[in-house]
Amino acid sequence: MLGARKIIPKIPDLKTWIKEFKPKKEGYRSLSILTPEKKVAVDIYPGIGVWSAVLANNGFKKVYSLEPLPTYFKYMEELASQSDNSIIPMKIDGYDWEAYNTLKTSEYLGGMENSDWSKINPNILFTGMLPMTSKGEQLMAQLATCINNKMSLYTMGRIEMAMWIPDTLYTKITSAPGSSTRCKMSVVIEACAEIKTIYSTPDTAIYPNNKYHLVHFVPFEKSKLNSDWDVFEYVLKHLFVMQRQPLQKMVKTLGPGAEIILKRLSFDPSILVGQMTAEQLDQVAVKFDQWPLRPKVLFEDESMFT
Repeated sequence: MLGARKIIPKIPDLKTWIKEFKPKKEGYRSLSILTPEKKVAVDIYPGIGVWSAVLANNGFKKVYSLEPLPTYFKYMEELASQSDNSIIPMKIDGYDWEAYNTLKTSEYLGGMENSDWSKINPNILFTGMLPMTSKGEQLMAQLATCINNKMSLYTMGRIEMAMWIPDTLYTKITSAPGSSTRCKMSVVIEACAEIKTIYSTPDTAIYPNNKYHLVHFVPFEKSKLNSDWDVFEYVLKHLFVMQRQPLQKMVKTLGPGAEIILKRLSFDPSILVGQMTAEQLDQVAVKFDQWPLRPKVLFEDESMFT
């Protein structure tokens, strides 16, 4: 009987991965970054650092690479040692709120604020690869909320974002009114940012080995929402329980007697919830907030995106 086989495949070293696996390079070219030498990048979930290396090699002043997993972080440390201090690995998680408090200190992004939302912040690019898990979807939802409410990193201004998005999540964030994949997150992103698909990985790609899309987000100077966020969140969460039902039916879930606001809308209330634009949903929220008998307690423990 033969002994147990021990066949060990040869894994490409770090330099080979960065040199040979090209979707990240092609994605960067399609992104058309102007004056990268004047910018710093915040790169979340860099993994072995291919995207961080592309950014550094194309002239970014600094790339702050947020990698929480020890297995990948050691690769980031090796990469940083070759980067002439242009790549700064940070063992923190881009999902955690505290990560952005750290980034906003004087050691990192402090002094790069631009509170004038009539202009894009020219100093910072927020980027990275979102996980192909529920965590990635939850993070994308949080980022959309932060843009709309100017929270977290967006207290520093109108910062462009370029994210590598897994295919399933990409379908959700780009879903237009009436699409079968339309969801609450689609609405919030529609309300807060212009998005453009820059690059999609080919089916033959080895790294990443799943379909990803590089999506460019440019926050609007002014959100499409006129309602208070807490009210809009409440309305959106309740209406989207059954988005294939007409608004005139689902409005009753907002509170006893809420159908009174239907005659105050500027559009036909027989529209299906999933066909409504962000502006129409916002109008419902505004009229709901003006209704004297609306429920006063709107807060709930769970997220609107769960």
